[in-house]
Amino acid sequence: MFLLLGVFLYSSNLENKYVSIFNIDEGSCSIKFKDIIKNTLGNHPSIMVSKEMLQSADKSIESAKWGYYPSPSIDYSYKNQNENSITFRVDQPIWTGGKLDAIYKKANSLKEEANSSLDENRYKIIENNLKTLKSYLQAKNRLKVLDENISDYKLLESMLNRMMNAGVLSQADKNLLDSKISILQTDILVTKSKLKVSKIQFEILTGKKIPCEIEFEYKSIFDENINIEKLVKSLSINHPSLNLIDSKIKKMIAELDETKSKIWPTLSLRAEHKDGALYKSSDDINENIAYLAISISPGAGLSAKSNIEKSKIEVNKVKYERLSKEKELIDLLMSDYISFIKLKSGIKLLKNDISTAQQIYESNNRLFLSEKKSWLDVVNSLSEVSKYRINYSEQNIEKEILEYMLLLKSGQINLENFEVISVL
Repeated sequence: MFLLLGVFLYSSNLENKYVSIFNIDEGSCSIKFKDIIKNTLGNHPSIMVSKEMLQSADKSIESAKWGYYPSPSIDYSYKNQNENSITFRVDQPIWTGGKLDAIYKKANSLKEEANSSLDENRYKIIENNLKTLKSYLQAKNRLKVLDENISDYKLLESMLNRMMNAGVLSQADKNLLDSKISILQTDILVTKSKLKVSKIQFEILTGKKIPCEIEFEYKSIFDENINIEKLVKSLSINHPSLNLIDSKIKKMIAELDETKSKIWPTLSLRAEHKDGALYKSSDDINENIAYLAISISPGAGLSAKSNIEKSKIEVNKVKYERLSKEKELIDLLMSDYISFIKLKSGIKLLKNDISTAQQIYESNNRLFLSEKKSWLDVVNSLSEVSKYRINYSEQNIEKEILEYMLLLKSGQINLENFEVISVL
């Protein structure tokens, strides 16, 4: 009761907070799962943050490009009204020891990192939506199965009432059947709560009210034989988390090059216009000059060498992190693959189990009427049918979602619109 009340109050708050995600026709009340995905990918806060980072990276590239152009500067020195000096200066880098190239490469790697971060956030959003969809569909299908089971029990109850009136069955037999029906009704209430929670999770993901049922058009994706080697290879190339680490490695290599460049001088062509002087002993100066300037700032002592070694260590560290992350993702892919294969074979067995349990129930029903089976046998055999139906429904949904998970993890789903790219 507390769970149901909490769900009701939370959903009431959502109705006030969120606006409808789509315009729903009066005669229609369904929303496609793909539309929910597309809406979430367009409006989720993490996506907005990543897009801002992408714009910032573009500005960094523009700023790095300007480093190759002349840099103007002004120096003004003031002693008193008659003794002051102003210098207009323009520096054009001629050779920097790789500083400008390293800064430009770093800016480009920052953009790659922002793009990879955007893809990783899209990946997480799709993954969360698929997990929520699994909970939603399992609850929805479970309710259908439970309704069917209730109907079967109600038919059995009608037969029981007739036999009680005829004096064949007792109140104890009725209590047995009532307890089974009560268990099913409790299961229905709990499942409705789970369905409501799943709907609320979708509303949290989208940030908007979803007024109707969610429609998921399932199409079988994989053939009988899945090439797991190709899935693993595709994961290593396309997974956004690995691409994000790759872009970080490029950025750190650029930072290493920038650190190395600091031990080299910068050669610039400098043009100056100087006007005025600071000392009475100096004549008024008004001149234009051009000359070559060399500057170097390697840092204190051997700090430059230490910084280079530190940067090398950081690059190697991230490379090992990449290998570790790749192994972790492959393990998760293999786990999903094994689960998918088990579910495919298990579902086939469950179909046979349902058929067999149904036949046993019907047989027990006939044998009960001929007084060769007990009422308990009839009720228990119907419970077995109910159990197998529910297991079949839930495992079938899990298999369907796992197909999309395998495609997602192997990089075969377009992260911008949730379209299947290809099936390996």
